[in-house]
Amino acid sequence: MNLRADLKSLQILLVGGRPASVQILRTAFGLLGVKQITAIAESARAIEALRTQSFAAIFCDAAADPFKNMPFPVAARRAAGVLNPMAPVFIILSTARQRQVEQARDVGVTDVLTHPVSAATIARKLEAAIVAPRPFIAAPSFVGPDRRTRRQGVWSGDERRKRLAKKAKVTFPEAPTPGDLTYV
Repeated sequence: MNLRADLKSLQILLVGGRPASVQILRTAFGLLGVKQITAIAESARAIEALRTQSFAAIFCDAAADPFKNMPFPVAARRAAGVLNPMAPVFIILSTARQRQVEQARDVGVTDVLTHPVSAATIARKLEAAIVAPRPFIAAPSFVGPDRRTRRQGVWSGDERRKRLAKKAKVTFPEAPTPGDLTYV
């Protein structure tokens, strides 16, 4: 499936606290040919939209306000009545430190984008999330795509961890006799 040809039919939700961030994303989606973009500034209204419409992907500004004391990505996955809690959720950060990326991953974010965001980056990340999504996990403490992104294939060579038996001479010290003990 070539997602770039199908981008025009995707319905995208933009949730953001900063108007400049939303405008940059709108411009990038316009360059990709996406026409169905819903931009909502408040998290409560965005959750209501998720309860009534099914979106192909959700892009959330890191500055978006929490919904009932939950970060928006968590609420998008766990709020009652959300039509598609498995929709890819992307978070946009101004700078991405490893700790921030790990925190986003641990709350169920599909991927992290940083400013400046390009249309090519958005297309590549959308394609990865929609065409070849990671397995989805729904557990009491986590809801979102599998956090392990690096997949290693089955090893086809010799057993890597096979240990060869080596002859080793083990010597034990002699047991002390009662008269040899000294107390300090």
